[in-house]
Amino acid sequence: MKNITSMKLKTAFLLLTACCLLPTVLLGQGSAGPVLGGTNYSNLASAFSDPSVTWAATGLTLNYSAGLVYQNGSGSAITANTLTLTTNLPTCTQAGIQAGTCNIIYWSAGSSLANTSSYAAAAVPGNRILYYCTTSSSGNISGCFATELDVNGAVPPTYGDAAFFVQPSACFMTPTTTAFTSGPALVRTSANNQVLQAITNTTAGTVSLTCDVTFGGRTTSGLGFQATDIELFYGVQGSAFSSIAAATVASVTFPTPGASAGSTVTSVGTSYTVTPASLQTATTTSGNCYDEKVAFGTPFTYSNYGKVSFDQVFSTSAAATTVQICGVLVHGNWIQ
Repeated sequence: MKNITSMKLKTAFLLLTACCLLPTVLLGQGSAGPVLGGTNYSNLASAFSDPSVTWAATGLTLNYSAGLVYQNGSGSAITANTLTLTTNLPTCTQAGIQAGTCNIIYWSAGSSLANTSSYAAAAVPGNRILYYCTTSSSGNISGCFATELDVNGAVPPTYGDAAFFVQPSACFMTPTTTAFTSGPALVRTSANNQVLQAITNTTAGTVSLTCDVTFGGRTTSGLGFQATDIELFYGVQGSAFSSIAAATVASVTFPTPGASAGSTVTSVGTSYTVTPASLQTATTTSGNCYDEKVAFGTPFTYSNYGKVSFDQVFSTSAAATTVQICGVLVHGNWIQ
């Protein structure tokens, strides 16, 4: 019993000694050794000097200096130049920026800066927003704020790797001149592969495809999913397509609760870049599909009370033609 008690006392004494000495030891090492990160920040600002902006007492001309714009560790040289801002954009709060009431000065590529009131356009991955500038209704610049000052509050982060797959069940086909002898219906072509399929008769005509590709998002303008391209997977058996018309993409906006019935169709994406340039029309093995990519000149975000539709028209010859749709893939940015 005495030995155990003695051992406990020795152990307690050693622990107390260690506890008393520990702060001294740590302080000694911290003060004598190197400090993590260092303290020499005197040249940091000049090493990362963004182009500065100036403006006159009247007018919408914003002058910006030469400088470097850093993005992902790489610096791009900017040449001094001017921008003409948009009048009567007086609010550069976070809500104002997302509502389009602020001039957003940003770098996209090259040696010059750009201006937009659309946060969705300025926040595309690869861009860097530099300044928020307000203008008055009388046509004067009233102020500019560097984004690093965080006067806007928390700027939503943007991710450039968003994607989701739209099932073929979200699509439908309609014949014109020709007629369907079968379908459209979901058909299992092989294990783990289901397509939307329709078979025409031997009269030449067209098959119009519509796919609802509505993606989830946020109701705040400029936030949520921003579509950059849509890829359609399609196949054909029996007889090759005579031709394939250019695809169209549109938003369909429905009324708010209690409003008059209606729907408004608006083209989205502005200009389209299609890959491949000449769409493939030759026959395929059932269940195998081509990939048509439609990239948008102007990415667009989800609109509250609306959906997005993808439309394509296939021309068939005077022979039975099986049209198969494997689904739709949407790529874009997620603006949190």
